[in-house]
Amino acid sequence: MEAHHRLLLDLAMVLGVAALTSVLFQKLKQPAVLGYLLAGMIVGPHVPVPLVADLGNVRIMGELGVILLMFTIGLEFSLPKLLHAGPPALLTGTLQVGTQLVAGFLVARLLGWAPLESAFFGASLSIASTMILAKLFEERGLRGALKDTVLGVLLVEDLHAVLLLAALTAAASLGGPSAGAIAGTLLKLMLFLVLLVGAGRLVVPRALRWVADHARDEVLLVVAAGLCFGLAQLAAWVGFSVAMGAFVAGMLICESGRGRKVEHLVHPLRDLFAAMFFVAVGMMMEPAVLMRDWHLVLLFTALVITVNAVSVTVGATLAGLPLALGVRAGLALGQVGEFGFILLGAGIGLGVVDPSRYALLAAICVATALATPALLTAGEPAARLLERRLSPALKTYLGLYQSWAATLRAPAIRKAPGAAVRRTFLFLLLDSMLIGLVASLAPRVMRMGTAWLEGRGTLGHTLAQGAVLLAAAVVVVFVVSRMVRRSRILAEGLLDLPGPGDLGTRPDIRRAFRTGLRLAVLLLAGLPVLAAVLALVPLASLGALGAATALAIPLLLWRRAQRLQRDLASDSGWMGADARDPWDADEEVPAPPVPGGWRTLRIGARCPSLGRSLGELDLPGSAGVALVALLREGHLLEPKPEALLQPGDLLALSGSASALDEAEALLGRESTAGPA
Repeated sequence: MEAHHRLLLDLAMVLGVAALTSVLFQKLKQPAVLGYLLAGMIVGPHVPVPLVADLGNVRIMGELGVILLMFTIGLEFSLPKLLHAGPPALLTGTLQVGTQLVAGFLVARLLGWAPLESAFFGASLSIASTMILAKLFEERGLRGALKDTVLGVLLVEDLHAVLLLAALTAAASLGGPSAGAIAGTLLKLMLFLVLLVGAGRLVVPRALRWVADHARDEVLLVVAAGLCFGLAQLAAWVGFSVAMGAFVAGMLICESGRGRKVEHLVHPLRDLFAAMFFVAVGMMMEPAVLMRDWHLVLLFTALVITVNAVSVTVGATLAGLPLALGVRAGLALGQVGEFGFILLGAGIGLGVVDPSRYALLAAICVATALATPALLTAGEPAARLLERRLSPALKTYLGLYQSWAATLRAPAIRKAPGAAVRRTFLFLLLDSMLIGLVASLAPRVMRMGTAWLEGRGTLGHTLAQGAVLLAAAVVVVFVVSRMVRRSRILAEGLLDLPGPGDLGTRPDIRRAFRTGLRLAVLLLAGLPVLAAVLALVPLASLGALGAATALAIPLLLWRRAQRLQRDLASDSGWMGADARDPWDADEEVPAPPVPGGWRTLRIGARCPSLGRSLGELDLPGSAGVALVALLREGHLLEPKPEALLQPGDLLALSGSASALDEAEALLGRESTAGPA
């Protein structure tokens, strides 16, 4: 009975304080999330206020908020939509998690932390917050490409978090990374998702449609909530995140076509318990830790924001998404998420992480949460600034690459990528697993050799260790060289798929595209391997590898872009091959050859936008397209904002089919500006 009263007291205390702080922050025109964090500090045990809630009770209610939030996100993500966002989200999320994990590990090791402790802390920094971003998107009414991209990346991050939890737990228990544990977890995860989604699609949509059409709203709410918490608990029993089970439940209900109705019913319940999660995070804030480790809080906060922004931008660009979208998504993802506390808590429970790191992570979480609204606001101006500072060669290269990559996401192409492409990608994954297996077995073989050579002298011991390391290095070098060769084969296979116009047939464009594809493939296959064997890589080698990669990627892309610009300028006939003038009534306007990706428009004498500047039209901001190139009298010009459209100009645009149609409509509208 006393426990019952304690829970009621905690609920009343938390909601009362959270109500006051959230109203205050709303008056200050700040996100309510920040008010919840302040409420947590007030009712927490580390601030001298005579209001102390039980952290265990608040955490339980906060976990309900995580479950309901992931459930409502799943209600907006149908399976076809998830598969459509798959490849870009997979590459971007993998690059972000791997880069942040390596960077966090490297910084922690430089601070003198132990290898496993550094690995756990780096992993806790690598997962962004679904809770914070979902609340901010809802408060600001943000939808469309940015929200879909960010949520897709967050889902991939959650999948990686499950694998990281399994790998790091096995490493702490067995004394080193376990390739078998990682492979077993990955296989179990795939089997669980296939069975859950496959069986669920046969039953859940039909049952939900019947309940929604024949029962009262409260019955529908009970059925939906029961499915949500049931699948969340099922995922927990199997050993995965409760958030993943809730997301799958929402996605299955979305397939019924009644997702909006269920979301409307669940919305108030979700908001109530979501507030509890942020209060629980605020309760872990220790002012003493902030005073003592403020420099570490600032260091890791800057690391999370910077590394996430750069890695997501690079990953999204290599995946063929618009540069501006990548920049905005990267800045939006600059915070520490709720899964980080699960990862770090596992390390503390295994005795390999100092318990004081939990308060440090909470401080970093709060600092990044405070910065997220400003970063989200700064996304669009930062993207515009970066695009203005890009060289004309890089603008052309990225625009062409985005145009071609957009066609790979067309359903007709995704369904039949070719047996050779699928086989090569499978071999790349097997090569990655082989490297991880060799790296994880090397320490065990060395320990066995050490035990066998006890009493045989220092020289024999040293020679045995050297032989094991040399054999492992030879195998790794051989497999890496094979991965590089297969990445070239995979890039060639993708380039042979149908593309917009003749973009995939010109040798100069093929060379440029091949570079971006090989980088994307190697990063996708190599970063998880590097993250799995972090503790085995010498610190100096890891730092040198990270610095070399960070310098090599932009340098390589810049050189390819410069060469491509020279080739295109010397032969600009490629733009006029499929050019069309939609405003010429005498010209038969053919339909675009592919659904989106690429379009060249001829600015004829009847175009309503003649004499207007590209800055006034603002096609990237208004329609979401990329201005690839402007051809005038046979000369390739940079599409600067001050450039005025003239008769005979050829304007090359790239983007989705709807964005290209919108850009064409904008060019066809009369100017509404008054006389000067």
